[in-house]
Amino acid sequence: MKIPAIKAPRLVNILIVIISAIIGGFSLLFGLAHLIEGRNHSIPYSEHIKGVIICLGLCLLGLICAFIFYAAVKGLGNK
Repeated sequence: MKIPAIKAPRLVNILIVIISAIIGGFSLLFGLAHLIEGRNHSIPYSEHIKGVIICLGLCLLGLICAFIFYAAVKGLGNK
């Protein structure tokens, strides 16, 4: 499988790199921090499951942004 590169003007790729780094970094930071923290026994189990689902969504968003970041950086390198 060939790793894609975003073929856009240099300024667009720079903006994509900045935006995806910020969004991806924060979503991975908060998602992984909650998952590592573990279960607090004062919170009901149903609420804990909802939090875990949201954190897994944040981690997925962070991974997607990391992939977009990599493709934009690779697009910058090809010019």
